[in-house]
Amino acid sequence: MTTAVRSLTRREPKQQRSRQTVGAVLEAVHVVVKRHGPHALTTNRIAEVAGVSVGSLYQYFPDKQAIFTALHDRHVEDVRQAIKQTTDAWASAPLEEFTRELVQRLLDAHAEAADLHEIVSSAIAESTLGFRSALHHTFGRILSRADQAWYSSDETERMLFVLPRMVESLVHGATNPDAHAALSQDGARAEAIRTVMGYVSSFRRSATKRY
Repeated sequence: MTTAVRSLTRREPKQQRSRQTVGAVLEAVHVVVKRHGPHALTTNRIAEVAGVSVGSLYQYFPDKQAIFTALHDRHVEDVRQAIKQTTDAWASAPLEEFTRELVQRLLDAHAEAADLHEIVSSAIAESTLGFRSALHHTFGRILSRADQAWYSSDETERMLFVLPRMVESLVHGATNPDAHAALSQDGARAEAIRTVMGYVSSFRRSATKRY
């Protein structure tokens, strides 16, 4: 049976004890990476740190790919919540204010799992594409709802091409400790926000000149 097929056979936890076991396994991945590095991620080591038997781990995760898929699903939900909360609270705000708040919340969501991002992204090929797609949809809604009077259709299309890619790249880069060795984490976050806001503000300046 291939890895992809085996991963699909993961047993879903229904009882509280089962959910606790699954949660312990997923949290153990973070611990193993921080203590020993990604090369130490074996099912035996993960089970040991989680305090469960390897047999119990395999009841819910037939292989490491299934564990990475579950971590990815958890991260996707965190990102979805960050986008939803920002949209609910800031949808009527100017694009600059909405974008700043969205980037801040996405940075927070990604920082919580920064040590695992590269590992999970390598295992789940569609993770980056899904993030960009969600950002494209979100910015499309905001541009049509809050700022459509400010931008031409050409400008809107250009922003919808650049913004999802820019935000995805900068959020992932700013929360990856290995990607900004010369900057502190706070410095990387500040530069990510400054870069995105500079791009967005350039459109508002151009639009102001036309009015």
